[in-house]
Amino acid sequence: MDLSLKGKTAIVTGAARGIGKAIALTLSREGANVVIDDIDLAAAKLVEETAKTLGTQAIAFKADVTNQSEVRQMVKETLDRFGRIDILVNNAGIWYIDGKQVSHKLFKDTTEDDWHGELNITLGGVLNCSRAVLETMLEQKSGSIVNIASDAATGPQTDMITIYSAGKGGIVSFSRNLAYELGPSGIRVNCISPGTIRTSRIEAIEAGGEQRPDVIKFWHDRDTILKRIPLPRIGLPQEVANLAAFLCSDVSSYITGQSFHINGGRFMV
Repeated sequence: MDLSLKGKTAIVTGAARGIGKAIALTLSREGANVVIDDIDLAAAKLVEETAKTLGTQAIAFKADVTNQSEVRQMVKETLDRFGRIDILVNNAGIWYIDGKQVSHKLFKDTTEDDWHGELNITLGGVLNCSRAVLETMLEQKSGSIVNIASDAATGPQTDMITIYSAGKGGIVSFSRNLAYELGPSGIRVNCISPGTIRTSRIEAIEAGGEQRPDVIKFWHDRDTILKRIPLPRIGLPQEVANLAAFLCSDVSSYITGQSFHINGGRFMV
């Protein structure tokens, strides 16, 4: 299917690896010009180089999605270069803050610092980036925003990520309400909640480069995880990217305010 993205301009956050990288490159293959945002600029530049081989324009950019001034600067430079912003994919998230894992503990054991740190990245980044592109999309009377949430927004998790889950749940609710607000202006907003996906973290374990005991334990427990999934395998970043590209395109022009689960059937909504 031709998604007719040629000439469109997309910003993808957290695009240096994993799901974000797959989305950025898929949009490039479909003809979109892509801004590849990540705090790891060196890795983002590698994705930029690959994207350029696909026949479209690409820019690597280092903007911390929690920093409003950096996000606004990214939007400004995107407009200076391409003149428009048609697509925003809010993918950036975090599993570690300053080398420490997000709060895998009971809520009663969390602190105010835990709340602010995790929610600022998980939910605050989506708010910052969405707000920054709205003026342009409203002037254009068109645009598509795709927010990446998580299965953690849907049901309890065994690894006690209560604050992280709250942030992801906030993304789902925000997406629906923003879609209702912006629909009359021709702007669509949708949400994707991935389940267990083979990201760079899992690849690092397989290559022997991941040293964090909690992550290694997660991978060793994969047989238990797979028993909960009707399609008993771990998903691929490209499978999430395929759905994201569809939602970014005008092929999905009558879809807005929806939350799509891509998890092999672990949660069915």
